[in-house]
Amino acid sequence: MMIRVILTSILFLCISQLLFAQDANYWSGNYGPGGFFTPGAVIANNKDSGVLFYNPALQALTKKKTASISGTVYQVESIKIKNGAGTGKNLHSRITSSVPQMLSGIVSVGRRKPIYVGYALTHTSVLNYNVSQQQDTKLNVVGGNGNPALEYYIGQYNFQNVTRETSALISSGFKLSNRWAIGFMAEGQSRSQHYSENFTARALVGDNTSSTMPLASNEGAYQVDYHHIGLKLKMGFSYEVTKHHFGLLLSSPLIHLRGRGTLLSNNAIANVRFLDQEAINLLASTRQTGLKTNYKTPASVALGYAYDYHKGQVYMAAEYFLKIKDYNILTPRPEIFERPDTGSNNSSTIALLEMREGRKAIFNMSVGVSYQLKPQLTGYCSFRTDFNYADRKDTDGFLPNTSTWDNYYCQLGVNIKRRQYNLRTGILLGYGHTGNYQQPINFDDPKESNLLTGTIGTVPATRMTAALMIAFIHNL
Repeated sequence: MMIRVILTSILFLCISQLLFAQDANYWSGNYGPGGFFTPGAVIANNKDSGVLFYNPALQALTKKKTASISGTVYQVESIKIKNGAGTGKNLHSRITSSVPQMLSGIVSVGRRKPIYVGYALTHTSVLNYNVSQQQDTKLNVVGGNGNPALEYYIGQYNFQNVTRETSALISSGFKLSNRWAIGFMAEGQSRSQHYSENFTARALVGDNTSSTMPLASNEGAYQVDYHHIGLKLKMGFSYEVTKHHFGLLLSSPLIHLRGRGTLLSNNAIANVRFLDQEAINLLASTRQTGLKTNYKTPASVALGYAYDYHKGQVYMAAEYFLKIKDYNILTPRPEIFERPDTGSNNSSTIALLEMREGRKAIFNMSVGVSYQLKPQLTGYCSFRTDFNYADRKDTDGFLPNTSTWDNYYCQLGVNIKRRQYNLRTGILLGYGHTGNYQQPINFDDPKESNLLTGTIGTVPATRMTAALMIAFIHNL
């Protein structure tokens, strides 16, 4: 029984080297109450566009049909974990992409008293993170102080986390009086994630002269691919008096409709003397398909205020997201993982391999201003926070995210207004930083006591984003 406990502890320590947290933010996307530059993506008022409004109550204020294609023409994103795998071993992911963001419009239903219905298809590239690193050198890895000889050591690490979301929205707004309006929205959300993390750590044991030297090694791999479909309902209110505009938006939690995932994991330890025990050999492997997944987002309350002045508009918005307790996004079946099969080896499979997260309550804010440069040309500027919600309390399983720090975004752009259309274009700049990021692996001091993967420490991490955006709104 004691050997079983030791081996399970070793396996858990081995897998825990892969616990690596990543993007956990609500306001990263351009379409939201902080994206004043994006047409219609406001809570209180946006008088220059008639596309689908983030607050559906605002649709009651428009009397025109529109069609819009909005997109991120070119985007560069950089995530850099300095010394992420050891001194001088940075983990740096730099991605360039061209991603369509939104296809939307408003149509009228009926003739005598038409009802204006908004529709949209939005796409968000939540994260595209891909890094790798290697250490190839001679170190005193095996045997500690009792064996001062240097061994050939090779360590490798690679990690990929790609997350995308696509939403289909339909909404409508209705006037309750000259000042009040109400609106309703249904949003179907499709989310997919590919998460793959692997490491190998190997050392040749001996005098470095023999061609048959034994090999001490530790290898680990964890891969999850899942797809989730959910539904979010929203209800908005709008109040307007002279130059003042107020908005309120209530959003439900994401309602689970369907989700399936596939899990692949392998771990192998060979000829490693852990805690001065005899050389340990451990094998664990599984592949599970058709796993149920359940991705959650919380309920939220958003408020907006806009003030019209002579040359433009000042806009403010805030959104409060409720807390979500720890839950499993993907739960493996209690099948055999560790080998050999002793009849009870499946008891720890779920705790070792589940994908799990928790979310703290978050309050984001944004401010924006527009200024009429010419009769047909308006300039825009906005700033927003994007605070991190990661809040896991336990250490079981794996985290689904990568940048567990706060980010900040600025948008600058112009709107060209014509009788038949509006053309809006500009740039987005984003920045986030932390000095306390946990390494996934450390090639500086691999020892048998740390299973050849090094002593984990904390290092600086930075995320930078730059994007060129364009939106064309055609008045039908």
